Amino acid sequence: MSQWLPYLQFATALAAECSQYAVTQFRLHPAQRKRDGSLVTATDLAVDRLISTRLNAAFPEHAVLSEEQTTRYDAGAAFTWVIDPIDGTTNFARGVPVWGVSVALLHHGQPVVGVIDFPLVQEQFTAMAGAGAWRSGEPIRTYDGDEIGDEQLLMKCTRTDRLLQINTKLKTRICGSAAYHLCKVADGTALAGIEATPKVWDFAAAWLIIVEAGGVITSWQQAPIFPLPPVSQEYGAEPTPVFAAANSAIMREFVAGITPRTP
Repeated sequence: MSQWLPYLQFATALAAECSQYAVTQFRLHPAQRKRDGSLVTATDLAVDRLISTRLNAAFPEHAVLSEEQTTRYDAGAAFTWVIDPIDGTTNFARGVPVWGVSVALLHHGQPVVGVIDFPLVQEQFTAMAGAGAWRSGEPIRTYDGDEIGDEQLLMKCTRTDRLLQINTKLKTRICGSAAYHLCKVADGTALAGIEATPKVWDFAAAWLIIVEAGGVITSWQQAPIFPLPPVSQEYGAEPTPVFAAANSAIMREFVAGITPRTP
């Protein structure tokens, strides 16, 4: 049995509890704009507090890195939980059912457990380091072909086209949740995904899900994203552009067709 299994079981139950609470609040709270320009609802804050309370009770020695509370990474902590209480806040506030609760556990900056629960589309994605990835309990794998065609999909965020010029045969889909976009690469629905301005809590769990499903996920510089640098620092200010693909061959062809837009 993997040493990470108890943490995966805890994270799975926690994400399910929080997502079911969020369902009861769906469409009830308008979104407010934060100082950084992103959106937040009362449910984001409530779920964030609930997760922190559960984690502090179960693992008082662990650190928490969270979108709505603690955005500074403590490199001195062996274990850090990375939380996005509602990924897809705009969808949540406006009544679009694609949103979820994301919970990841890092060990010395490296994801070892990832869980993202999308209750209204009835999909829960989980992964454990060295053990694989699952969608609602069934194993998943990324697409194993090496050709890009116009019958295949690219998942991307709304900001992508403002920052990048993309030349690809792939058909675009924008669902409004960074985590969901990346999970759809992990389960083979899409060949590639781009998130132009995500924060670490948007993709920590999804990163592990993609990797354990056989995919690749990197920064724009094609540099590894994890482990996080062993330095305590603030992660609330700067986004990390993320590129995901089903496999290395797809990534090479896909990235070759991307150029940054000039300001």
